[in-house]
Amino acid sequence: MAKILIIDDDPVIVDLLRLRLTQSGHQVAAAHDAYGAAAAAAQFKPDLVTLDFDLPAGSGVKILERLRGSTFTSATPVVFITAMSPYDLEPLVPADPKIRFLQKPIDMPALGKLMAELLGLPAPAIPPEVAAATPRPPDGGALGGDILDSKP
Repeated sequence: MAKILIIDDDPVIVDLLRLRLTQSGHQVAAAHDAYGAAAAAAQFKPDLVTLDFDLPAGSGVKILERLRGSTFTSATPVVFITAMSPYDLEPLVPADPKIRFLQKPIDMPALGKLMAELLGLPAPAIPPEVAAATPRPPDGGALGGDILDSKP
C-alpha cells in the first residue's frame, strides 16, 4: 500500500505503529531522533510521515523544515502524533493542507482515516479489525496498547 516513516523517540509507540501499519500492508521505516529522521526520509522516500513533536536533537518543527527542504519529501503528508494539544501545536507549525494532528494516546481508527485522506485512499489506511487488535505478551502484561489506546 504505502511507505510510512515513523519518527518518534518512544520505542513502544514505534513498535505499536510498526505492527499495526505492517499488518495493514504498509511498508514501515522508523527514526528515533532528528538526525535519523533526515537520513531515513532520504533513503526510504516515504509516502507519509508520522512525527512526534518533542524529539532528541530537534523539534518536530525543525524536522518538518528538513522534510520540506528535501526533494524527496517536500510534498509528503505529515501526521503529527504528540501528547501536545493540537491547539498548542498548530500555531507552531506552518499552515499546510498536507499536515494533520493527532493527540496521544493514539486513536488508531482516527489515524487510519487521516492516512486514507492524506494518501487519497478510498478506505481507512488501517482496517478497523487491525486498529482494534491489541496483542498481549504471554505473561498477560501490557505491550503498550493499554496506554496508547486507553479510553477515559
